[in-house]
Amino acid sequence: MFKWKSVACLIALSLLLAHSVHSAAVKGRVLAVLPEARSIELKLIESADPELPVGSEHTFRVGAGDLAIGYAGRTIQADAQFYGQRWNLEQIFPLDGLGAQAARDVNRQLRQATGSMSRRTFVRQGDYIPNFAMIDHRGEFLQIRQLQGKPFVLNFIFTRCTVPTMCPASTERMANLQKYARESGLEDLQFVTITFDPEFDSPGILNQYADGYGMVGDNFHLLTGDRSVVDDLLRQFGILTMEEDGTINHTMATLLVDANGRVAFRKEGASWSVDEFMDAALNL
Repeated sequence: MFKWKSVACLIALSLLLAHSVHSAAVKGRVLAVLPEARSIELKLIESADPELPVGSEHTFRVGAGDLAIGYAGRTIQADAQFYGQRWNLEQIFPLDGLGAQAARDVNRQLRQATGSMSRRTFVRQGDYIPNFAMIDHRGEFLQIRQLQGKPFVLNFIFTRCTVPTMCPASTERMANLQKYARESGLEDLQFVTITFDPEFDSPGILNQYADGYGMVGDNFHLLTGDRSVVDDLLRQFGILTMEEDGTINHTMATLLVDANGRVAFRKEGASWSVDEFMDAALNL
C-alpha cells in the first residue's frame, strides 16, 4: 500500500511541477501597461502554446525594467513563463517602433561587411567604426551614427558576469566616468555599452542594470539586439568570447571614439582607468 501511495504522490507532484513551470515563445501587441499591477495586457499574434491562443488577450506580469519601458502600443516578442498561478513575460524585445526597419537595413550591410573581413582584421586605434543598429535600455532603436558629432566611450559586458574585476568593475568605471565627465563640463561625451549575452540581456534587464549602477541621463546607452548583430560586432571590434562552465569567458577592450567616428584611444583588457579616458577625452 505504501508503495502505491508513494507512486501516486510522485505522479501528482510531477503534474504539479509540469503546470507550475511552463514556458512558450510569444509575439503580441501591448494593449496597456498596468504599473500598479506590475503587468501589461497583450493581444497575441503568435504563440507556441495552446493555453495562449492567437488572437486572445492576456495579462502578464513583467519585471521592473520592462515596466519602466512600457511598450504600450508596440509589438513585442518574449518568453511567456507560467509560475504557480501567474503568467510572466521575460526577455521582452520590441519588434517595431521608430527606426526599426532602418535598423534591419543597416545590420544587413554590417553582416556583409563583416563577412568580407580577414581573420586578422578588427577596428584598431585610428580606424573608423562601422555603422550598426541595436536596441537600447529604453527600448528604442539606435544607430551608432546617430551619435555622430559627439565623442563616446564604448565597451562590452554581460550583466550575469560574476567576476568582480571584469564586467562589474568595467561598468562601475563607466558610471564614474560619466559622473566625472559631467563635472568637468564634457557634456557631449556619450557612453555606449554593448552586451554579448543578448539571449539574457533584454532591454528591460539592461534598464534594471543601468539603474543599479546609477547610470542616469540621456548620454548613456546600454545596447542589445539579435545574436547575429552581436556576433558581427564582436568580430568587428576584436572581442573574443567562449561559453564555458555556465558562464562566458571573454576578452575586453574599451574605446574612445571621436565625433567623426574614429577610434581616438583603445585600451585592451579589464584594467583601464577613469583618469586615462578622461585625459584622452579632454584632448580631443
